[in-house]
Amino acid sequence: MPKYKLLALDLDGTLLDENSRVPEENARAVRTAQGLGVQVALCTGRNAADARRFSAMLAAPADWAVTANGADVRPLDGGAPVYTAPLERTQCDTILQICSDFEADPCLYTADKLYYGWEFRKFVASLRGRGHPVDEALCDPGLFIGAPAAWQALLGREPEPFIKAILYHSDPDMVDRMQDALAQTGLFELAPSVMYGGALKNVEVNRKGVHKGRALAALAAQLGMGLDEVMAVGDSDNDLTMLQMAGLGVAMGDAAAHIRAAADAVTDGYTACGVARAIERYILEGTR
Repeated sequence: MPKYKLLALDLDGTLLDENSRVPEENARAVRTAQGLGVQVALCTGRNAADARRFSAMLAAPADWAVTANGADVRPLDGGAPVYTAPLERTQCDTILQICSDFEADPCLYTADKLYYGWEFRKFVASLRGRGHPVDEALCDPGLFIGAPAAWQALLGREPEPFIKAILYHSDPDMVDRMQDALAQTGLFELAPSVMYGGALKNVEVNRKGVHKGRALAALAAQLGMGLDEVMAVGDSDNDLTMLQMAGLGVAMGDAAAHIRAAADAVTDGYTACGVARAIERYILEGTR
């Protein structure tokens, strides 16, 4: 049995390629690790619906989904969550108020849905206009919220809890100002993020104390493991806590300098299948 019994993989910029697909080389390495008894958790800022979609690309599906930056942990076979830490209603109200103050609108996530507004719709249209591949699951027209009052109505009618928000603006300086306003409330865990190759600056918003590292600790405890038996691979600010808390934290080679400095090891970049290289070096080589 390998030293690391739980493999935690970020998606964007890590497991996925530039077209939001799982390269076969990464999928093959993941399947080989699973064949040795290693459990695999997809750890992402996305929701469980997206995690299931990408898990299907592995051929041998992943075991666990740690989604919305650690706000929800559930088995990928459709079982009930083993850990969840959603935003409270008052926190959602605060997020909407800050969006109103800056003439912005959020994305609000449930475990299976992503609600979005005008600014994100315009951004997706601009991506298409430039020929950039767009994940169609991001822009379901049935989840579009078109007016400020409709966001408040959504809070009252959506039966599932909201587990994460993203705030963004066409002006990057405004994103910084919104992040400062959120930080001043003391209510939230914040992770700055840049999506689509730098084209969309945003800030990811969770309930205070919620992050991937804490969620991985909860999952490891559920499985009767210590964090020293966990290997985590990631590239972004929302991966920092799991890279620091896992027994082995591996940063992607094209991650920012502060992410690489916080990790125990660095692998190749995501376009060079760095996930496969990390699995081969730190999981498979020890079993040969």
